[in-house]
Amino acid sequence: MVLTYLILTGSLEAIAIVLALSPGNFSIAFPARLVEDSDIKSGVLSSQSPPNPAPDTASTGLADGIYLYGQSSKPDEIKQEYLVLEMRQSKVVGAFYLPRSAFYCFYGTSDRTQLNLTVVDSYDGSRSPYSVNLQQYYPISTISDNDRRILGICKESHKQQVWEK
Repeated sequence: MVLTYLILTGSLEAIAIVLALSPGNFSIAFPARLVEDSDIKSGVLSSQSPPNPAPDTASTGLADGIYLYGQSSKPDEIKQEYLVLEMRQSKVVGAFYLPRSAFYCFYGTSDRTQLNLTVVDSYDGSRSPYSVNLQQYYPISTISDNDRRILGICKESHKQQVWEK
């Protein structure tokens, strides 16, 4: 259905993204608006799998705390997608980002194998549901000041949707 809409609207770039995401880290395609921004086109919320599977940290659930995951096992690599998140009692808030680019906040819940999220468009505030399989990312132990800054912005913006439910 989304693919048909994208074909009719003529967005080849969005069509390519939809095809790349099936199957991938996410259970549905992203709205075309989400990928129109030039800094984000090449990577945020993509479905590229790491060359080697990441350790199976998601299968046992995450303890409360702050986590960083990336398409690369090294932090802050250009054109690589990262997720910074805080987990509290199976509730999660965080952001998807590319280094030196924009980011998109998300909030939701965690189950044994995935994050069930609502992603918030940074530009128009629209919200879309997504599922993320953390096994498709590398866990990264070093969380930078910038990661904490991005996480802080998302936590402040979405604390009512997450912690105050």
